[in-house]
Amino acid sequence: MENKSQSPVLTKKHSLADIRFPSPGSASTHGCDHVKSQLEASQPDLIKRYTTLMQTIHKNGAIGPHLSKSSAISLRPTYLCLDCSTVFPSEQRGQHDKKHNLCVESSKGNVYCRECDDFVYDNTLEEIRTQQGKKRKHTVFMSDVDSKILAANAAPTPCRAKGLRGLYNMGQTCFMSVVLQSLIHNPFIRAFYLSVGHRSLDCEREACTSCALDDIITEFHSTEKAEGYGAVAMLQGSWKGGGNLAGYQQQDAHEYLQFILNSLHTTNLEEDEKEEKAEDCNCVIHRAFCGLMRSTVVCSKCKNVTTALDPFMDLSLDLKSSAPKKKKNEAPVAPQAIDLTDCLDRFTSPEILQASEYRCRECDSQQSATKRFALSRLPPVLPIHLKRFSHSKSSSTSIKLDAKVHFPTVLDLQPYVGRPRSKKGSNETNGAKNGDADKGASPRPIYELSSVIVHKGKMDSGHYVSYAREGDEWFLFDDSKVVLVEEKEVLAAEAYMLFYIVQEI
Repeated sequence: MENKSQSPVLTKKHSLADIRFPSPGSASTHGCDHVKSQLEASQPDLIKRYTTLMQTIHKNGAIGPHLSKSSAISLRPTYLCLDCSTVFPSEQRGQHDKKHNLCVESSKGNVYCRECDDFVYDNTLEEIRTQQGKKRKHTVFMSDVDSKILAANAAPTPCRAKGLRGLYNMGQTCFMSVVLQSLIHNPFIRAFYLSVGHRSLDCEREACTSCALDDIITEFHSTEKAEGYGAVAMLQGSWKGGGNLAGYQQQDAHEYLQFILNSLHTTNLEEDEKEEKAEDCNCVIHRAFCGLMRSTVVCSKCKNVTTALDPFMDLSLDLKSSAPKKKKNEAPVAPQAIDLTDCLDRFTSPEILQASEYRCRECDSQQSATKRFALSRLPPVLPIHLKRFSHSKSSSTSIKLDAKVHFPTVLDLQPYVGRPRSKKGSNETNGAKNGDADKGASPRPIYELSSVIVHKGKMDSGHYVSYAREGDEWFLFDDSKVVLVEEKEVLAAEAYMLFYIVQEI
């Protein structure tokens, strides 16, 4: 695609008054065939009943846990049939009239299809659901009730789009596309934007990146399409929010990830909501990506311990190859393979600080010391950045490290989780390596590989592609092209960024 200097053109954002319900039978309207058939048969009546139900839900508030006949607390809400006035608990959904396929979950108004045995997303009904009621602050990421409802009821269905769609390259924008694909296939981000999420219809921000992501995820999961998608709104929002991103030059995918996470955090705050510390922020981005890193410095003389906790949104790991240096007139030596756990070991290993680098407050003098990093609080989503691009200040040169990095599909982070230590004298404990976990501790932090970003080519000219897992299958995303691949191809890729998602919360 030819490079152009002008900004991408955005269509005018419609107001609530401009919105019209899609006509029945439109290919992009319906979440499943059963919704489609009922709308075609009785659209006015169905819309009227659903609108009335949504008005009731918003007026009376969400219906939370309720008491059953046995006086035991149920974590599942009631369901309201869209064809009759029947109200029934979730365990009786399959026992209701077989001719009545659709019912409404009573806490948030999501539509459940009995034939599909899953919640379904439909544009026509979703517009009604999101237009009702007042704006709410997004202060809760996912309640215990929500997570248990999701775990008990969500299942893949053949009539639901899976988001398997490519993004057009709009002039060296592959760095943006691969990061967006990792977000689109992130279950936490996807669940947020497909539920109450970011209310684009109420948002008045200009070139809002969260509105753009909301549009992308909604489009990708509403209907299956073979053609790519032009993320023009996201590109314009990125140009407006990140000054160095403007233009059609190739950018670094890791830098774009840092930008877009910060931008999505900002655009998901209410206008009157104050900025909080990253570790205390309840926005979806910080709840999903923000962890805490503990740095511990021990004075070699008095053994005084200085500890600091700092938030992090991703881990950047050095790649140090042990391959021998090439001598003159010798053929280039291929870099030796590295294991991801070796990189993590180096990151959390003790580092010796010289006396010129550290001043002890207790000794009130310059002293040598030992510094160590450990993961204090792990986020649900952990991006790992492998530092393949090396920059030398002395020679003002940059090179790309092509060392092969072996990474697992399942990653145990327990060895890298550190616990607080006493003020003086005691040795730092570091997860499974330096002592058994406390009794009653939380489950081991086991993470599963969710997506991989790959940089192909040289330092100054290259191309980004990504892999993402959907269910048990892996897909390659190369701009607008989407290809089903085997897991062994993913594990053989020259990874630049890895996205791991925790198995249990």
